[in-house]
Amino acid sequence: MALDETTELFGGLDEATLDAFENADFEDEFEDNSDDDPDYSGSDEISETGYLEEKYDSSDESDASEVFNEDMTDFHQYLRAAHGFKKAKGRGTGRRTADEANYSHEIRVLVSEANQKYVQNNLQGAQAIVEQIIQLDGGVYPAWKMLGEIHKERGDEKKCFMSWFTAAHCKPKDYHLWLECARMSIELDGPNETAVYCYNRALRASPDDISIMYEKAILFKQLGQLNKAAEGFAQLVKALPNDMSVLKEIAQVYTQLQRVPDAIKFYEDSIEYYKTVGLGAQGGFGWSDLNILVELYILEKRWDTAIFMTKSLGRWLWGRGSDAFWDQVQDDDREWDEFDDSRKILVRGYTPEKYPDDSYVMPIELRVKLGVCRLKLRHTEEAVRHFKYLDRQDSSIYFDLFQETGDALLEYGSHEMALEYYGVVAALEVSDDPKLWFNMAKCYKEIGNIEDAEECYHTLLNIYPDDVEGRMQLAEIYEVSDRREEALELVNQIIALRKQQDALEKAKNAGNQPHDPSAVPAFFTAPPARVPANKRRAAITAAERAERRARKTEQTIAKYRKLDYLRPRMEAGDPDAVRDWLDTAGDLVDDFRNTRAFYPCERSQEFKGFATTARRRAAKRGTDANMERMQHRLQEALSFEDEDIPEAEDLSQFYGLDFDAWLYVFMQYAICLTKHEDPQDAYDVLSTAKEANVFFHDEKKKFIVHATHLACAIWAQDPEAVSDVTRFFMHSHQFQGEAYRLFIAAMTSCKQGREMFHHSANQKYFLRQIKAMDKVLTGKAIIGAASLTGKAEDGGAYVPKEFDLTLLMLYGHMLAAGRSYIPALNYYARAYSIDPNHPMINLSIGIAYLHRSMQRQSDNRHWEVLQAMAFLFEYHKLRASDKCSWDEIQEAEYNIGRAFHQIGLTHLSIPYYERALAISDEHLSKSEGNWDIKYEAAYNLQHIYATSGNAVLAREITNKYLVI
Repeated sequence: MALDETTELFGGLDEATLDAFENADFEDEFEDNSDDDPDYSGSDEISETGYLEEKYDSSDESDASEVFNEDMTDFHQYLRAAHGFKKAKGRGTGRRTADEANYSHEIRVLVSEANQKYVQNNLQGAQAIVEQIIQLDGGVYPAWKMLGEIHKERGDEKKCFMSWFTAAHCKPKDYHLWLECARMSIELDGPNETAVYCYNRALRASPDDISIMYEKAILFKQLGQLNKAAEGFAQLVKALPNDMSVLKEIAQVYTQLQRVPDAIKFYEDSIEYYKTVGLGAQGGFGWSDLNILVELYILEKRWDTAIFMTKSLGRWLWGRGSDAFWDQVQDDDREWDEFDDSRKILVRGYTPEKYPDDSYVMPIELRVKLGVCRLKLRHTEEAVRHFKYLDRQDSSIYFDLFQETGDALLEYGSHEMALEYYGVVAALEVSDDPKLWFNMAKCYKEIGNIEDAEECYHTLLNIYPDDVEGRMQLAEIYEVSDRREEALELVNQIIALRKQQDALEKAKNAGNQPHDPSAVPAFFTAPPARVPANKRRAAITAAERAERRARKTEQTIAKYRKLDYLRPRMEAGDPDAVRDWLDTAGDLVDDFRNTRAFYPCERSQEFKGFATTARRRAAKRGTDANMERMQHRLQEALSFEDEDIPEAEDLSQFYGLDFDAWLYVFMQYAICLTKHEDPQDAYDVLSTAKEANVFFHDEKKKFIVHATHLACAIWAQDPEAVSDVTRFFMHSHQFQGEAYRLFIAAMTSCKQGREMFHHSANQKYFLRQIKAMDKVLTGKAIIGAASLTGKAEDGGAYVPKEFDLTLLMLYGHMLAAGRSYIPALNYYARAYSIDPNHPMINLSIGIAYLHRSMQRQSDNRHWEVLQAMAFLFEYHKLRASDKCSWDEIQEAEYNIGRAFHQIGLTHLSIPYYERALAISDEHLSKSEGNWDIKYEAAYNLQHIYATSGNAVLAREITNKYLVI
């Protein structure tokens, strides 16, 4: 093969070329016959189509041949060492290698001459001889190897690689050369498939070489072939199961593959290993590895585990692993208070000065993660305590931790505190992260500081002038702050930018991308010319204004009719109809929302928030559609900006629709958003309706809005929203039992409602209500009492005439749900003094005493059980009387049986369960619609039989009542 042909072949190694090399006959032609020689890496026998036509076997020159081969071996060893290859392990003057033994005499002489020229630094002469050898025989390994050395000496790495790549095919078992070719390919062209091919050939020659496996897996990761990278690292883990450098790589790959639990398992297994052999083992576990493990736990949202492992393993790394008593302290992290024993000494088992003070110091990276996890668990005070340690650090070094802390506080909702940490980063020269300025602007918007939010977006656009999202956010600020001309200008710029970017992308895909930099348009070099507002307004005549209003009215009525047309299909759940209905209703709601006459108070407020109804829905449609809709909306708003709109109370309709119709659109839109898209969007719509003066001053409409809001929250299973909305009804109907019953019914309809039911915020609210009731009825001054918010029929404040039984019981239930049974009994007792014959009051008191008897803090367990049974039997007497219905009697039988069952007296509970089942069989199951608890009674009864060993009765109950 001629040298110019070789250069042409290796000008670009594509996949087809690699396949050709993969399937070539090099290895078949050079058969391995040197099992006894560890240095063997060449060929021995030539096929008919091989490069040598005959073997040189002259006995007359055998001695000279041996000397020649020994010299060649020494020279190759020298070249290998000089160029970074391992020096082959040989036996000195042993037998000749097969590849050298089979070259013709002419080839050997030429190779010797080329070596002499190369040693004399006559590169041109050496290259001429090497090219002559290749023309005679293209499979001579020394020739290709020396040609690569010559190109490397001249600084031509590309040709050196091509020569060595060919040499490697001539000597396929030289894995060192394959490895060098792989590294050179990466240096020349970055991660590529040619390097993968070289690593594969190297592994074929040396299958157990860990360094080759590692470099190949890294290459797959760089190429984005994550599954192959994961396979490679998994093989490495089998060979090096506890090497933390390998685990670090596999954690990164597995995280991108969404296989975080598998990565955690690798780390946990290694931790157990190092706890056995000790931390001094090679490649041992350290703080950086703990940091990675905690990040994996955080990705899995295992906040408690992340906290526990951080503290436990940190203690182990400091040599304090025997202090296991710290594991019992879970509500705070006082163990890691640096150089401060004020909280530690309160823990039993802690001995001051047992360990050095610095053994309680935690790396700041892990401390910030501890704070983030505490914040996720709503342990705000402990989280802030951790974050305060950042004040002692150099912000120029740990700016990423400051920003991470700000992100966590922003997500938690502590916007002002988040700004403190963002501000530290913003003051540094490294503050060019767009996310930083976006988050700062979001914080400023949330606290109502619109000016600083605007300044953040301007700073962002100074750094990244072509940032579309920043301009969109700035345009929204201008729109809601009545700077609509500036907003429209920005929107026009964004639309122009998007069109130019699309044109460039199309040109690039078509292969017509301009090479001249001046041909590329400069975005936003100059803002579009603005027409003065007074001149534009002066050009609008009264006739034009009337025509526009008529056109707008006609469009609004058409959209409303479209809603009526789509409503049956929308209610049936047709996806296309739902989407069209939401888009049309969203347009109507936005038109209403952008009419300032309905929101007159907003002009005096600094910032009201982004209340565009379909904000998130528009984002889902894409930037282009969002901008076009915003452009259309702004143009219309500017057209009607100077129009005199009458006061809301003088209006009977708006754009051809009366306000009952507008309210109906709002409520239907909110319900549809809740059922088919994002409930948060529905909450925004309802908030907008609440703020409109035409609805706010109408009590009936206001009631409808809040009732719809409550329905949406219940449908969305959002207990926090349910709690917030029901307060409207409890405010407007204060000290009236129906409002409190509505609260209970709404909260219990949510799956997660129990936690919110006894939340501290609700407990405080109802306690203030009770204090207000006590203050009015006793005439005593009580600190912390709520004000009177209910309205009487005459329009004045509603003043209660007697204690509200429902309010007292509700607060008692909240305390009992939080396992505060003794305080709950205080309020149950107050309710009992009002109505001692109420079955629910007696039942609640009995259950509270019974549960209290099961707590560790119980002082007299037997007395509390006795009290419990006394009230429960009184409840049974009231509930099981002749005046009660069969379902009420069944309830009483079941509850007494359940009480005996709880305290372990199962032989006493069996008759009550049996009577409950008998009532179901004889009375309740004979007609439909009855409330029946036979399944609960049957399950408990079969459980008693099964645990006592009576399998026959357990099976009988199961077959009769529990098998469907």
